[in-house]
Amino acid sequence: MTVTLTRLEPGIDRVHCRTWRGAAVGYDVSAYVMRGVLVDTGFPRVSRDFLRAVRALPLRGVVVTHQHEDHAGAAPALASHGLPMRMHAGCDAVLRERPRIGFYRRAIWGRPAPLAAPLATFDIAPLELLPLPGHTADHLGVWDAERGVLASGDLFLGVKVRIAHHDESPAILVQSLRRAAALEPRLLLDAHRGPIERPAALLRAKADWLESVIAEVTRLADAGLAEREITRRVLGREEFVGWISRGEYSKRSLVQAVLREQSE
Repeated sequence: MTVTLTRLEPGIDRVHCRTWRGAAVGYDVSAYVMRGVLVDTGFPRVSRDFLRAVRALPLRGVVVTHQHEDHAGAAPALASHGLPMRMHAGCDAVLRERPRIGFYRRAIWGRPAPLAAPLATFDIAPLELLPLPGHTADHLGVWDAERGVLASGDLFLGVKVRIAHHDESPAILVQSLRRAAALEPRLLLDAHRGPIERPAALLRAKADWLESVIAEVTRLADAGLAEREITRRVLGREEFVGWISRGEYSKRSLVQAVLREQSE
């Protein structure tokens, strides 16, 4: 396992976390430090190395973008050392409850320890917290308006992301993508794609593509097609991660999420 700290530009560092397990399925994750604020905390399998890597940094506090273990892995340890921390109330509740997660997530990332310590809050100014739900209901971004930099967690990931967690909200994600694009950031700090320059057009392209998927899934459902057939026609055959996750993170889950929102 490796955790590497890289200076991207003055005031912005990348903490890149990798393991052989993640590399085998094409996954790694990055946290970022912006103006002394750590955005996300890596995943449990690299927590010890992650803490060692950021220990020497003059951190003012931590923001956890959302509850998933590849973003909140070291949050319990950091909180127990008294480091101030900001997160959505829903994220706090999940980390304290420590729900069971699927085998594929435990195998790749590990399962976080429960969050037990009370959180000391702090003022992240001049940075701003932005609600950017959709990927999860508790998803936050961190915006530096002066520098035009957005730490986006799992907001983007790519234009045509054909898989989703079973509890995502595609229509709400479209709104968040458009909100982020409207900021016209010069730099997007993506948790899995790394730094992306001039990202506004990509954010809009993803919103447009996802809207087209929502419309086509809805049209085929109204025509009476079954979920499996809709998935095949709109998104193609299931990917490997869809099988190893037993459908929890899959193309069919994206279709199910669209249909669930349509029925609500």
